[in-house]
Amino acid sequence: MAKLLEPSRFEAARQFMKRRARPLERAVYEHEFESGSESEVLKELAEFQNPDGGFGCGLEPDLRCKESSALATTRALDILEGMPPSDEKLATARKALGYLIRTYREDRNGWDIIPPEAENAPRAVWWTYGVFADHWGNPNADIVAFFLDYRAHVPFGKLEELVCYALDYVQHRCDLTEMHEMFCFLRLIERLDEAQRGAVDETMRRFLDHCVVSDPQKREGYGAEPLQVADKPEARYYGKYAGSISRELDALIDGQREGGAWAPNWTWHQYEEEWPQAMQEWKGILTLQSLRTLRNYRRL
Repeated sequence: MAKLLEPSRFEAARQFMKRRARPLERAVYEHEFESGSESEVLKELAEFQNPDGGFGCGLEPDLRCKESSALATTRALDILEGMPPSDEKLATARKALGYLIRTYREDRNGWDIIPPEAENAPRAVWWTYGVFADHWGNPNADIVAFFLDYRAHVPFGKLEELVCYALDYVQHRCDLTEMHEMFCFLRLIERLDEAQRGAVDETMRRFLDHCVVSDPQKREGYGAEPLQVADKPEARYYGKYAGSISRELDALIDGQREGGAWAPNWTWHQYEEEWPQAMQEWKGILTLQSLRTLRNYRRL
């Protein structure tokens, strides 16, 4: 019989989300699990949106700069993806995509993931300006996916060109080793037509092989795991990991910490005074993600 998250442990997670998560993650939790207000989610998300339309202000907990970034803006668009259609949601997305259109760099066929101002803010050691420059797909494949989502509402003249560029890049120039880039392409391929998906399927499977560690005994620290690729049975590559999903779900349940939350398995390696706040914010994000996955597999 499949292991379930016991009612008392679910209640502990619920209480963590209600009392200790950021207001944004709390609102998302209440919307998804308790029929909470969509407007409340959008109101809390707006706290992180700048006048230029982009998002910053620590929305991505590992980067505390106020200035807008592609990194934080794609995180915001990801949150919006889980919300039902509404005029308010569309208005927020229009502003965010407008920011991305204005910050597009012709010389890179894409976007900087973080701005130069990030260097002056508390952040994880890996968030330096120019990071991921050798891995075009992060964040660019992600951004292309969001423009495809809103193409009927926010025209972007570069879109078709960028879709072709992304397909060529992943098949011929990507080293298929960077897991964040992999996640960005996983989002993009869901927006492509069947012919385009078929053309890159073999490449994506190699990408997964290089980045996802299926054997728990071989995992060391921060890395991609099967449930991040197949967080629900309907996921495109669920079949690739079907044999290990039950074990992964058991481990996910066992990973709940005292206090009801799931916690990050990384640290910043700098800014030790600011890291505890970021860690607490990550607990809310990871607990929400864990509860979603367990719900999707009927483990609650």
